[in-house]
Amino acid sequence: MNSLPEMLQRYFLAFILIIALFIIFTYIVSMGLGILVLFSTVEGLEFSRGSVMIYPLLFIAVEVNVNAGLYFLLLWWIFALCFAAAWKFRESLLTQIKGFLSKTKENPFSNNLLAMPLITSMLFVATIVLHFLQSQSGLPTGAPSFGDPFSAFLKFSRAAVVEEIIFRIIPIGAFLITYISIVGKSTRPYFSGIQRLKTCILAVLLPDKAKERVGLRTVGESGLFGGGLTVAEWVMVAFTASLFGFAHYYGGWQIGKILPAALSGVVFAVAYLYYGVQAPILLHWFFNYYFTVFGLSSDFHFAGIDAMYSLTFLANLFLGVILWLSVAIFGLIALLGKFEKKTIPLGS
Repeated sequence: MNSLPEMLQRYFLAFILIIALFIIFTYIVSMGLGILVLFSTVEGLEFSRGSVMIYPLLFIAVEVNVNAGLYFLLLWWIFALCFAAAWKFRESLLTQIKGFLSKTKENPFSNNLLAMPLITSMLFVATIVLHFLQSQSGLPTGAPSFGDPFSAFLKFSRAAVVEEIIFRIIPIGAFLITYISIVGKSTRPYFSGIQRLKTCILAVLLPDKAKERVGLRTVGESGLFGGGLTVAEWVMVAFTASLFGFAHYYGGWQIGKILPAALSGVVFAVAYLYYGVQAPILLHWFFNYYFTVFGLSSDFHFAGIDAMYSLTFLANLFLGVILWLSVAIFGLIALLGKFEKKTIPLGS
């Protein structure tokens, strides 16, 4: 028979799970809204028939004009593939939920998609608080002009993919390929050339799996602060997050954007190292696409969209607050427990 604390913990997890599933449902709705608002409105159709300038080689100043609608569809399918990967990560979303309901799994949130609402809601609340504190201190976080709403929506959607490639996937992926290749020569000397190539590709796509493949400690086994990430990996996380923060400032945002963007960069990088390449893209998608498409759809007064928009905002805000309060309460309990152990006299 379960003890009262265990039962309360399970009920709490079940409550969080219900909210997380609702938020995941709103992710699906928002993906549909993106297609709807761009291809079923007069303004959206007009914009989609125009052209936009892109830089396909990222770091090289080669400009290409492409159809805006087709470019959006390309980004949309990238997001859809990332969601499919998040659904299947480690164990599928349905397997995780069934395991929790049948009491064979205590924690259903090791699945990338189920964990996403927890991560994004906590980061959402943290950035709101950070923006407020900075504004009170005289640090503005104003955004540059992004043009008309549809152009802004496309730019935000593009940033969720392109910026993750530039700031996370390329630098951290290159580091991991080098690091795992060097370590792998001593831990897995019998690997063939094909096996080493597969491991290098895996290092970019699923870093934790690649580390496991060559016998290194992983986040899945040891946790974030139990040795799952090496000092060098933490340095890469901090380095790329700092670049991400300052890039926003030099990209036209005001100085107050540096710290929130850097904080997001830390979370995006850690999620990449644990969950895989789809995770940072989806986390960035949350901040750039998700709320933007709800706001844009609200401007066109789609049936019921205002209520859905408000409920979506409140669900994410509520979940983030609940989780931060839980962290604070359990952290305080843990500190008090350590303090009591230190104050117990020896021999008592």
